[in-house]
Amino acid sequence: MTRARIVACLFLAGPAAAQSTGAISGRIVDAETQRPVPGAVVIAAGPALPGSETARTDSTGEFEIGLLPPGEYTLNVHADAHQSASQEGLVVHAGRTLRLNLAIVSEAWTSAPLRFGQQTPALPATSTQTGGVVSRDQLELIPYGRDARTYEQAAVSVPGALGDPMALRMFGSPSTGTRYRLDGLDVTDPASNRQGRRLLQQFIEEVAVDTGGFDAMYGRLAGGIVQATTRSGGNDLHGSAFFDWMPIETPRRMLRYNLAGGADLGGPIERDSLWFYGAFAPVLSANRSPGVVDTDYEYLGKLTWRPGAGQLLSLAALNDDVLVRYLGHLFGDAAQVEGLAGWHRGGDNTNSLQARLQIAHVAEFYGRHRPVYGVEGARDEAADVNRWYGAAFVQDTWSPVDDVFLHAGLRAERDGQVDRTDLLPRAGITWDFSGRGVSRAYVFFGRFIESAPVGVMERTRESDFSAGLESQVLRDLVAGLDYVHKQFGGSPDGRTSYDGATVFVAKPFSASTLLSASYTRSTLRGSDNVLANAPNVFKLDAAYAFEWSPRTTLTFGTSLRAIQASPWQTTLDVRLAMVRSLSSPYLLALNVDALNLLDREAGGTPPLAIRFGGRLSF
Repeated sequence: MTRARIVACLFLAGPAAAQSTGAISGRIVDAETQRPVPGAVVIAAGPALPGSETARTDSTGEFEIGLLPPGEYTLNVHADAHQSASQEGLVVHAGRTLRLNLAIVSEAWTSAPLRFGQQTPALPATSTQTGGVVSRDQLELIPYGRDARTYEQAAVSVPGALGDPMALRMFGSPSTGTRYRLDGLDVTDPASNRQGRRLLQQFIEEVAVDTGGFDAMYGRLAGGIVQATTRSGGNDLHGSAFFDWMPIETPRRMLRYNLAGGADLGGPIERDSLWFYGAFAPVLSANRSPGVVDTDYEYLGKLTWRPGAGQLLSLAALNDDVLVRYLGHLFGDAAQVEGLAGWHRGGDNTNSLQARLQIAHVAEFYGRHRPVYGVEGARDEAADVNRWYGAAFVQDTWSPVDDVFLHAGLRAERDGQVDRTDLLPRAGITWDFSGRGVSRAYVFFGRFIESAPVGVMERTRESDFSAGLESQVLRDLVAGLDYVHKQFGGSPDGRTSYDGATVFVAKPFSASTLLSASYTRSTLRGSDNVLANAPNVFKLDAAYAFEWSPRTTLTFGTSLRAIQASPWQTTLDVRLAMVRSLSSPYLLALNVDALNLLDREAGGTPPLAIRFGGRLSF
């Protein structure tokens, strides 16, 4: 096996992936002649996938392995008259596709193989979609959340995302236009359009935050989507026990203490075929006034079954929510199918029954096309009032020439509450101007409409125009400039338009460091004084890991926010942690968090607090 005897030109492409899974695609050529290698066998395997998935290259050397659960994968390539090759460390995220251009050498090649500049995939070079992914490493290194370390608390680290009480807003859109998903299930509260199902970060694998540039597969929104992928079983038994305790708040006012503790366990029932995962944690909080203790029990159970090659079925219970999801390659791998059915059960007699079916395939006509079709429906209920929702969509991504990708789609949405059908077009173009998958220039236009809370007739309509320029300037360090313009109609708070420009740099956790820094300058206009206006927003999230000894690592993580509101809100959160390797395979992690270290309480920000945490894992 020859490792990395390939041209590692890597990039992320949104359109090819399903909404809750990712994909790996690309082109394989002969390293000497640069001609396509047809019939090559490409195998993807990783800890997040039972077994492996296989594809063959077509006459142009193109391949695609879709419907991959988020996680890290190794790609192995085998072709007649060529040496085998492999590429490790390919991280796939939900709603995104990793694309590689690989050059493999012939069996007759005896000299040292050429190795071209290898860069870790770090930007969506073929997509118009904007946003970011908060990895499990980032969740463990940086303190997100105060009273509860739940997954949506990490979303504010992404440029354009700002927090409201129990909700998030994206690039000037109202908070009611943001949708929340767990493993693909929409857990938005039908009664308020706020976060309807919280789950501790300890049970989360990653949080994908999408802020704009959506293809036609995405609907019911006027803003963005926060989607968390929960942890799952695997071929190796793994588990942990943990606690978070916040006993100190200075000066002490309402909060007396906040305590969360729990455990999780996952592993195989049958290797490469049937996996299980379970987690449980009580979350307690006590207030000085009115002197009561609130207890919330969070639990998660999941079974993942691979009945055959190219088929994956999962059943999950997320607190009171239930979902079944099918991922499959059908008709001789010609079509990729994702199906989901679920029931979101909220408080105060709120429910949402949901179903979605999405089919994708590849076609050749004056270039390479990848059409996607789908339907979805939901029945929402709140306080004995119900609403039916249905949608159908078609989306195509066409590459007429190398490094240029055209996107066009149409979504039809039927909202029974207002007895109306809306047609929502989406279009965009992306150009990888480096030709190596490490840059993108994009333009996007689309129309969106929120699915209003049950019983509310007013719905915010939104027309988006966005453009941006991004480049992977050094290894996995990305720098970019994005612009978005939005026109609003029917917004209850009177907002009419938004303009925002963001400059950012981002680096995922690697080589012991993590960095995410952004500055957004924006203007939000409206007929009234729109309270959500934040003209200047600066964000910094950073972490560093230092190897103190072969068995001990010290980490430092920080999160800084400076938001011009009324008045300015500046917060600094810091985490110091130690990770100690005990007798194999046990790891002990201890941390102390200082929340609002600057102790600035402007705009209702809670005072300085100290939180202690620990985790024993194997």
